Amino acid sequence: MGRHGIQRYGINLGMIRKVCFRFLIATLVVLFSFTHIYSDTGAVISDNTVIIQFDGPLKNAAREVIELYPRVKKELEGILGWEIDFKPSILLIKENSKFQEVVENPHIIAFADPHRNLIAIDYSRMNVSPFTLEVTVKHELCHLLLGKHIPDDRLPRWLNEGFCQWVTGGIGEFMVDDRQPNLRKASLSGQLIPLWLLSGRFPSQRDQMALAYEESRSVVEYMIAEHGQSGVVNIMNNMKHGDTVDEAIKKVLFVSIGELERQWILYLRERVTWAGYLAANIYLIILFAAALLTICGFLRIVMRRRLRAAQVEEDNEDDEVTGG
Repeated sequence: MGRHGIQRYGINLGMIRKVCFRFLIATLVVLFSFTHIYSDTGAVISDNTVIIQFDGPLKNAAREVIELYPRVKKELEGILGWEIDFKPSILLIKENSKFQEVVENPHIIAFADPHRNLIAIDYSRMNVSPFTLEVTVKHELCHLLLGKHIPDDRLPRWLNEGFCQWVTGGIGEFMVDDRQPNLRKASLSGQLIPLWLLSGRFPSQRDQMALAYEESRSVVEYMIAEHGQSGVVNIMNNMKHGDTVDEAIKKVLFVSIGELERQWILYLRERVTWAGYLAANIYLIILFAAALLTICGFLRIVMRRRLRAAQVEEDNEDDEVTGG
């Protein structure tokens, strides 16, 4: 298309140049961030299957990863039946501040980049339950394996995260606190996030991101409960061979994604009741009730004191009038 054709269709060349320039800058920033992490991470050990790059003080942790990697690799290959024929690089980063230079999310403890065969782990979080090096490496290696065989545009984020959490017993890369999970409450109140909204990026707001991870795990667990592990593995195999997620689910489960989501929501609601929710939160309810009673008692004392003060003042005024 020539310049006149571009003008005819109302395409703004200046705007295109700006968008391309901003995309180039963003790409360079990301590449610089990864290069910065690599350059600052000073030591390397490796074998025929994996490269471990780490901050100097983490030598023992790096050796631990070398020892556990063959076991994790074999377990993943056994679940999917796919060979891990690539050699990943695993970065162990000692300081959370350095890890956050790339991730910029205080709740994420690791990430995987299939395009670079890269796993980066915030080692400062590895002593926080339930995270361990073995579980984290297995979860992120699962992401690399899926990413090597299924393109991003064909593998929805909820299925990717849900499957990798299931592989590691429900543990992902998202750090939750001691608050109650959001899934039960969202199910009862009709505030679940639709799966189509979880196909790409997860919400950035903390509670919504936590709910996105919970929903992803729950949907995969539901599929396995209803159709067996082979059902989910067959879905992944169909997608590996070119099917879209909807095509793969229809071939294996004989339902559309929309129908799968509807059945999953019914499955949740059958197992979650308000009585169960209240029972699970009984201690919080008792604490709230006790705090409420304390406040009410305090207000009653304050009101009584004020009434007594007013009564005393009124009696004094009556005495003055009588004495006068």
